Amino acid sequence: MSSWRRLLEEESEHQWLSFAVFTILVITGAVLIDWSNELSGVHQGGQMNADGIIYDSAGDAIMYQTENGMRISTPSSDNSAQYATCLEQYDKITFFCSGLEGSIFFIEEDSPFCEEIWCPLQIGDNITAKRVSKNDDALLMVVEDGTSDSLAAIWLPDPSSSASVTEHEGNMHLETMIATPDGWLVGGSWQAPANWLGSNPASPPMFELVLSVTWDGIVAPSIDIVHMGDEGMIHNIFEVEDGFIATGTADTIQIQNGEATSMGISSYAAVVDNNDNVWLFGNIGSSTVAVISGEDVQVEKLPESLKFVPTHISCDKDGMISVHGINGDDSPGAISIDSNARSSFTSLRGILDLGFILVTLLIMSIMAWNVTDAIRKGQVF
Repeated sequence: MSSWRRLLEEESEHQWLSFAVFTILVITGAVLIDWSNELSGVHQGGQMNADGIIYDSAGDAIMYQTENGMRISTPSSDNSAQYATCLEQYDKITFFCSGLEGSIFFIEEDSPFCEEIWCPLQIGDNITAKRVSKNDDALLMVVEDGTSDSLAAIWLPDPSSSASVTEHEGNMHLETMIATPDGWLVGGSWQAPANWLGSNPASPPMFELVLSVTWDGIVAPSIDIVHMGDEGMIHNIFEVEDGFIATGTADTIQIQNGEATSMGISSYAAVVDNNDNVWLFGNIGSSTVAVISGEDVQVEKLPESLKFVPTHISCDKDGMISVHGINGDDSPGAISIDSNARSSFTSLRGILDLGFILVTLLIMSIMAWNVTDAIRKGQVF
């Protein structure tokens, strides 16, 4: 009797050895499967370097905060910007919202109009811009309007005919903008008036808000409400293959042909990768990240819980996502995620999937060979 037959013989002393090997294989497989459920490509540290907490970036420019206040850095400069609120890049132009009344600043590669590091752009008297979004030669701005926000627009490169501030009802707090074929989508929140439906007059609730904005170049921009949601705030809007995705602290909204559809996912911060997948991150302590890919939503498990409050997320041209934030001790924290690693065969999940495919093919091949051999020998089976 061969050694293999003796090893598998019933009532044999080797039977326990076989059972032990089988148990070890099952446990090892379970551990590997559990590990494979964790998101691949996660590393400590971000892809951007700044001596402080990063709040925004655009191209090579970074807006970060130190113990001495906000600063704006580029490869060739590092300047104090105490009231800075945004950085935005469009083609060769990078805009910087200084938080100062009457002007914003920009950098343009090979610009014939300005030789300074940051060139001033006048936007009109009594106007302070907090956010900007360029659409062809038009620049839409979120501007301070008392204790709330409003909208104004100017033409580029000559802003001499700046538009007046948009009139609207109630208080709006606008956080994000994106250009569309018809104008812009703007997201943020609408704050209810004091004593609204019995709410706390000292702290009226704020509700997620998405606006459609158009501008005829003459009067102030006009707005239409696309979505008014639950209590929360829209913090990002991204263009994807089949429309737009607006991510918020109460819900995520899919916008197609002007119609808004709830996706039932909340988030604290978000980013879109190079494959039009939208990544949704929670607050400090969250252990998962949701990824929207077309109509599909997958929840990925992080190797360890997020140890900081996200303040800025970006994705570079190589698909590397950088998540920056602030720890509980007010120090900066960051992680990096390779957005391409989820579907890579070099990840643990990919290796297990490949192994399963190879083992299946091997078994099917052996079965096919046995059937073919039996038919050749004329055996009945």
